[in-house]
Amino acid sequence: MSDSGGNGTDEKVVIEQRLLKIDEIFIYRIPPMRSADGHRAEDWNLATPLATCSLIVARRDNDLCINIMAERPKPGAPAGATETYQYAQSNVQIDNSNPGHKIEHWVNPVVDSSRYFAVRIKDSKTGREAFIGVGFRERTDATNFRMSIEDYINSLKREEKATALREKFEQSLSLGDQSSGESGDANLEKLPFPKSSLSLKEGEKIHININSNGANPANKHSPKVKKRIVGMIGFKKPPPPPDATPASDDSGDLGSTANNTASDVDWGDFEADL
Repeated sequence: MSDSGGNGTDEKVVIEQRLLKIDEIFIYRIPPMRSADGHRAEDWNLATPLATCSLIVARRDNDLCINIMAERPKPGAPAGATETYQYAQSNVQIDNSNPGHKIEHWVNPVVDSSRYFAVRIKDSKTGREAFIGVGFRERTDATNFRMSIEDYINSLKREEKATALREKFEQSLSLGDQSSGESGDANLEKLPFPKSSLSLKEGEKIHININSNGANPANKHSPKVKKRIVGMIGFKKPPPPPDATPASDDSGDLGSTANNTASDVDWGDFEADL
């Protein structure tokens, strides 16, 4: 983004994302650690906190800002009017490649409770750093504070991995443009590409079921049996018409009529001879 002066310089765009807001926390003055195990909340005089404040956890670019806000009387305003100001701030700058820039450098949970943390703050004017105690009234607020820090760390890891994959991909494109022939193919083969997620893991198997008529002998003859049953039962012989007489009866009547005629002729001849 260019500035309004038009001098050709670019202004960096700062993106801030609020991760958590808690309305009530307690601030304590903590003594030096008694042992290497860590801080203990029982040494903080929990009954008398230094201040009651609010907490805002926000991500600004790659930094995590833990802002501790407090209220004070507003000058020049009516009685009872207050204003919110920044009581303390912890600017967390995690670098996974540097062991000295781990989250434990800025935020440490105590060893005897899950609701109290030792937070490293820094004075913006003098640059001095010190630990203060931060306590939560509710255990769920302490859990949300811990999870917001874990989400910030995991998001950094995902972004670093995505950046590395993009750089490898851009490098492969540049090698593909510059190389030609077999030498270019050899360079591309040596370059590590992201593994496909379609490959089978160790121990996984693929089962394929294929339905085929020739695979099962019983299924092979089942269509023919079905057709034969349909031919025997499905089609019936049509009944004869109501006025028709059987063919065997007609032939018998014709034979008897012919015999009667012949006998009549014989008797007629006999009478004529007499």
